Amino acid sequence: MSLPRQLRDESDFDQLPDDIPISATVADIEEKKGFIVYYQFVIEVKTKGGSKYFIYRRYRQFFALHQTLELKFSSETQTGSYSFTLPTLPGKVFMGKKQEIAENRIPELNNYMKTLLCLPTYVLLEDVVRMFFYQSELDSKQENRQDQTRPTVFPQS
Repeated sequence: MSLPRQLRDESDFDQLPDDIPISATVADIEEKKGFIVYYQFVIEVKTKGGSKYFIYRRYRQFFALHQTLELKFSSETQTGSYSFTLPTLPGKVFMGKKQEIAENRIPELNNYMKTLLCLPTYVLLEDVVRMFFYQSELDSKQENRQDQTRPTVFPQS
C-alpha cells in the first residue's frame, strides 16, 4: 500500500506515532438542526497504525484550522528547506441552498485534507492538526448512533 509521502522523508514518516492520520475523506454530509439548520461533513480518517474512525466537522472548523495554520506557517515565518505551501481551502459561500453548498464542497475538502496530510511531519504533529482529526467522545457517540440507524446489509449468496 502506497502512503502519501510527497513532502516528507520516508525515515521521518516511519518515526511518526501510529495514531497520526494519513488519509481523510468526506464519506457523507449530515443535516443538523439546532438554532439554525446546518450541515456537517462525516469524515473517514485512517491512521498510520491502520485504524479507521469517523469524525464530524463543520466548514467553520475547517476554516478555523486553516486560519491557525496560516498564522503559524505564513511565508514570513518559514525559512530555508522548511518552507512549504499550505493547501487552498474552499472559500466561504453566503448565498445558496445549504445542502448544495455542502455537497459542492466535498471534492475541494477532500483535496484540502489530502494535501494537508502530505505536508512535512512537523505540521502533522501540530496540536491544531492532531485535534482536528482526533475522534472526540462526541464523534464516537455520533458514529455509534449512525451504526444503529443504518440497516444491516448482508452479502448476496
